Amino acid sequence: MTKSAPLPRFARPHDWKEIDHAVQTIGGAIVEDLLTANEVETLNDQIDGYLASHGDAAKAQTGSAIYDQFLGHKTLRLHGLIEKMPYSADLLGRTDLIEWAERMIAPIASSVLLNAGELIQIQPGEPAQYLHRDSDSWPTPVGEHPVIVNALVALDSCTLENGATHIAAGSWQWKSGRKPKADEFTRAVMKSGDAVLFRGDIVHGGGENKTDSRRRVVSVSYCAGWLRPVENSFLNLSHETVRPLPAKLQAVLGYAAYDGIQQSGGLIGLYENGDPGSALSTDPSTNRAPHS
Repeated sequence: MTKSAPLPRFARPHDWKEIDHAVQTIGGAIVEDLLTANEVETLNDQIDGYLASHGDAAKAQTGSAIYDQFLGHKTLRLHGLIEKMPYSADLLGRTDLIEWAERMIAPIASSVLLNAGELIQIQPGEPAQYLHRDSDSWPTPVGEHPVIVNALVALDSCTLENGATHIAAGSWQWKSGRKPKADEFTRAVMKSGDAVLFRGDIVHGGGENKTDSRRRVVSVSYCAGWLRPVENSFLNLSHETVRPLPAKLQAVLGYAAYDGIQQSGGLIGLYENGDPGSALSTDPSTNRAPHS
């Protein structure tokens, strides 16, 4: 595919006001050096250690042949990262990423949930992924404001040769059914530690890996708090793992109720008709159902 104009890039110190504007108006932005070299190394070490003994767990095995093909037969994917590699909690719970997601989704939701924290490792020989919108996970129309936003965080260099993601900037504004043209795509070329932030309702897809080396990223996506996330964090993460996490991260994992009252909605996601965070308590008295 031919490249269109590249996404804007932002060096440290990150100007989040300008990053927000780029994502809202163009569809995406590349944030350089989101992670330090030490953070990248620690994450890679923990991922390598897990894959060394659980390689089969990272293969596409959803039970749907079509969806497994979409995920990629030569692409390794993992959910439940905090359970498998504890240091990933620092990435999934980054205050700057969560607050960015909250600002992007604020016009339609009062809070966000972690949609998925996913290792995506494109192996040599994997063809380009089907072009798609992540918002297509739900039967919601594409509108002015996204219901999901994504950060693809590079743990390897992402190049034109090893599968840097194809992104059609502005494509959330396209009419339904419009097919992308080859020259409407840019590529998310990044060095390790960089991240591409984008609306989940733009057309995109992983690239072909023509090299003999992997392309590893962690995809961190957040959705409107009233949606059911793609990843089931309640089953992927034990209470013992979630209990010591920061309150903000617990909340985006689902251990907080969604308050839609100011948007003429209600409270959803309740536990025993109350705070779902109480499910993490070691005091049984906090988990009692209220009397009727």
